[in-house]
Amino acid sequence: MVSNTMNVGKKAINVALAMSGLRLDSGRYLLAWIPLLIASTWLFYQAQQSEYLVAYLISVWSFYYIGASLILGTPLNRIIIKKFGEKTATKFCDMIIGLMFVNIGLGVAAAALHTGASIPLPPALRWSLVVLLTVIGFAIKFWATWIVGIDTYYFRDLLLQKTHGEYTAQGPYKWLANPMYGAGNLHLYGPALITGSLLGLSFAIACHIGIYAFYYIVERPFIRRTYMTE
Repeated sequence: MVSNTMNVGKKAINVALAMSGLRLDSGRYLLAWIPLLIASTWLFYQAQQSEYLVAYLISVWSFYYIGASLILGTPLNRIIIKKFGEKTATKFCDMIIGLMFVNIGLGVAAAALHTGASIPLPPALRWSLVVLLTVIGFAIKFWATWIVGIDTYYFRDLLLQKTHGEYTAQGPYKWLANPMYGAGNLHLYGPALITGSLLGLSFAIACHIGIYAFYYIVERPFIRRTYMTE
């Protein structure tokens, strides 16, 4: 009983950290990930201290959504695997994708900290929305990740262009067509609502649009081709 509880707790920690961009099973690649994290944090700080905030937001948005599309939706993934081998390629791509997660999170925070135009909401309504969207968004994304696994969360099947098992509707997938990208991203709006930043809200919307564009252009065709029969 104690062992099962510890295993569940360990998995929960691994899932939560992986969702933020840190995979504890990265091995030696974690040594490369740490300085990249420091560099990302430095860029975040510099963007806050300069007039290049919008350029920074465009960069982190492009790094995630366009970068992921190029790696996972073009022959680039096959080139990487052929050159470095499947094991090295997957670890390398896990590190890059994790870095994408970190940077888009920092981008959400940076946009929310912008003190320009504000969102005209009464404090009570604002904080009610923050709590509601944050709890629902994080809970659904965590649940969905728990069901599909960290490898799938890091697009492992898409990278390798092969299935990791039979496609089944479990957990939130029983009720939502795309819980990971839909309701699972509602917490993106929390920081902007806390600070009342219109730029933060706009960037959160742009992120939501970006991940759906990635889904429909890159991921959905793969899912239909690999997991579902026409």
